[in-house]
Amino acid sequence: MQNLITFNDIPQLMVDVLAKLKELDEKMDRLAPSVKADEPQWFNVSALIDYLPNHPAEQTIYGWTSAKKIPFHKRGKSILFNKAEIDEWLNDSTHHKSVQELERDAMSYISSKRNGVAKKGGWR
Repeated sequence: MQNLITFNDIPQLMVDVLAKLKELDEKMDRLAPSVKADEPQWFNVSALIDYLPNHPAEQTIYGWTSAKKIPFHKRGKSILFNKAEIDEWLNDSTHHKSVQELERDAMSYISSKRNGVAKKGGWR
């Protein structure tokens, strides 16, 4: 038998529907990212130290910036770091060449130097 809704049931049904909507709204808020994907996220030095996996010393961060080993932006006296650029830097800096890649690069370098010297009339 079907549940028939009467006119007298409508107020309670509305309360139930509104409660469910509120519950769904709260769940959606928890699922949504707190920062929009298109908005850049910025770190200062202390936030960067917390973010990096090895938590380097502050002095190390300043050394990297002065040697231009890490991407950074300077705003007046402040140094800021873009999260996307740091993530890319982390991914690029963790790749180490294999022995075969190093040997191939070395042979290519030696070959290019020999060819360059021979053309100029140098040793063979």
